[in-house]
Amino acid sequence: MEKPFETGSGGVRWGALASRLVGLAIFVLAFFLAAVRTGAASDPNSVIYSGYKCASLALSETTALFGKAVQGRPPLEAYLLAFSGWLNPLIVIDLLLSFWRRALVARRIVAVLLVVCMAATWTFFAKETLTPLIGHFLWIAGAVLILLPDAVPARRARGA
Repeated sequence: MEKPFETGSGGVRWGALASRLVGLAIFVLAFFLAAVRTGAASDPNSVIYSGYKCASLALSETTALFGKAVQGRPPLEAYLLAFSGWLNPLIVIDLLLSFWRRALVARRIVAVLLVVCMAATWTFFAKETLTPLIGHFLWIAGAVLILLPDAVPARRARGA
């Protein structure tokens, strides 16, 4: 039976496990930090949203777009926000798939989708003139650390 995080020679890929665990810790921490600011820092009317608030807004946008009939065509920003919200469930899917070495192709497909979600997030920020804060940067860094083991090929054991 195949064990999680094993190399082809039966050893544990400690680097992959460490990268995913550290990435997950950073990813979760980001939800509790300031992630996005509306307006300029000097603007007294600017609003700062935490990571969990951003995630809930993006999830509600997905529900609004696909959960019911929408009158007219939704703006591009609605789709960008929905795609940015898919990053969180895709990270969970990638982590679940990481228990099986044979799911590498599926994890790489998920990784490409995650990069699309990241690009949608940054495009949304640019269109809505939002400023990313530390929580956003840690959210992205955590996601990248989780994906890193699938992007870097594993070293083969000597003599294998």
